Amino acid sequence: MVSKQELKILIADDEVSIIQLIRKLISPDIAHRIVGETTDGISALSMIEEVKPDIVITDIRMPGLNGIELIREAKERGFLIEFVIVSGYKDFSYAKAAIKYGVSEYLLKPIKADELNAVLQTVLEKRGETEKLKTRIADMEQTIVQNRIGKRRAILECYVRQLEDVSSYFHVEQEDNFRQVFDVHDGIFSVLIVKLDTDMPEETHVLIQNLELLGDKFYRLIKTSCYDGQTYCCGSRCYLLFHTSKQGYDKILEDLEIMMNHKTSQYNLYQVTVAVGSSEYGIQGITQAFLTADYALMQRFTLGKERLIVYDRQPVWQNLKFLSTEMKLKLDKAVYEYNARACAEILKKIYLEVYRQYKRDAYYVKKYLDEAAEYIELRLNEKQSQYIEPRASRLRVNLIQQSDFCTSCESLMELYINSLSNEIEKAGEEQKDGLSRPIKCMKQYIKEHFASNLSLDEIAGAAELSNAYGSSIFKKETGMTITNYLIQVRMEEAQRLLRETNLTINEVGYKVGYLDARYFSKLFIRVVGVKPVDYRKFYNG
Repeated sequence: MVSKQELKILIADDEVSIIQLIRKLISPDIAHRIVGETTDGISALSMIEEVKPDIVITDIRMPGLNGIELIREAKERGFLIEFVIVSGYKDFSYAKAAIKYGVSEYLLKPIKADELNAVLQTVLEKRGETEKLKTRIADMEQTIVQNRIGKRRAILECYVRQLEDVSSYFHVEQEDNFRQVFDVHDGIFSVLIVKLDTDMPEETHVLIQNLELLGDKFYRLIKTSCYDGQTYCCGSRCYLLFHTSKQGYDKILEDLEIMMNHKTSQYNLYQVTVAVGSSEYGIQGITQAFLTADYALMQRFTLGKERLIVYDRQPVWQNLKFLSTEMKLKLDKAVYEYNARACAEILKKIYLEVYRQYKRDAYYVKKYLDEAAEYIELRLNEKQSQYIEPRASRLRVNLIQQSDFCTSCESLMELYINSLSNEIEKAGEEQKDGLSRPIKCMKQYIKEHFASNLSLDEIAGAAELSNAYGSSIFKKETGMTITNYLIQVRMEEAQRLLRETNLTINEVGYKVGYLDARYFSKLFIRVVGVKPVDYRKFYNG
């Protein structure tokens, strides 16, 4: 069934033949309309402003503006559209770096019809979901009395999403819609963040259950000084958007200071850090209030936790770069040699410099560490792309999650440096494992096709070997049979699905290549040591 949603597509490539090819490759089953074609980046930017496409398919190398410059300019002008980069193999690393600008996907030339249409279908489905969400919000507005709280929380969720991902399609509604659910006066907006303090990530799922109640308690504390307010809980944080007068804002800070200093019995059940953002006039200033509250919360790394932190300065939000060309060259050498110790020394040196230069400001320390992690991960990916098994690490995602439990800039630095060093060491060990190219080919093929009904002939054939010889050298070099390695890969994916999804045990088994649920459970117990249902209970509580 073809979706009723229609994609407006703009194609930008300096080769007319490529534009024509893309046109032909798009399946008629994809509901779409080509709204523009151009061979240079400047014209592409002008067309974006004129026709407002849903998706832009662009080459990296174009006259006027190249693909990366085009994307950056469009994002800076506020266009909420999807970008797909088309590049040759020699531009592959360059294309991967463009992900930070919110690029949805990149395609290698020669372009394949199935890959192109898969990307378009994903974008189409995403827009369909976005439209469904907008429709739901519109319905909530029609029944404002019954659904006012739900709408208010949805709006706060928008701001939090933008805080995490500025390229998100879903953005805050217009001022009129905001006024329908919030009591807006001639006053200021600000944001209060309540952060549950715990050094144990595994404890979070228990504490989160009380976040809603905790947020309500803080709102009751400040309510008498507010025109309006609303809470939204996410992760280990509760966000409280409040609307008040200038005098009310000052009174709220006084009340919060008293509460945090005395730790009255009403609140001492929890260990929390409270951060308050800037006071901003007008609805247009709410985004800034969220940003400054997040900035203030980050200062707990310097000032310590279990306290009130009020925003008191203006950071530089964008275009922060801490890695000089010299430092990048040194990091390149360390990564190339898989020298984790040298890498750690370089990172620590830069950390001390940033720490001193920016006067112990945790915001800049965190920005530097994030930049370093991104750069090292990119270099590892580039270096290992020459091998059969390129690294696809979730390193930075894990660092973001773990950093929420750090208590100081030093502990933050240690987390990043240790994690990055370990990643470099692991990558080095992988390259020292002595595995031949055929073995890497077979392992890679198994990782990409483990969910299908793989045969030994098929796996060995991926390395252009016979079944007998492929099985023999695989066992000799890895110490395990091909079959056991396949089971290992499947069980690792099964564990991930059990931890991160709500799929049934049967569905998990099917996802990793087992049609027989009993056989899947038997293998899982043999490899992991517990039943799948008990494994899920252990991790999810």
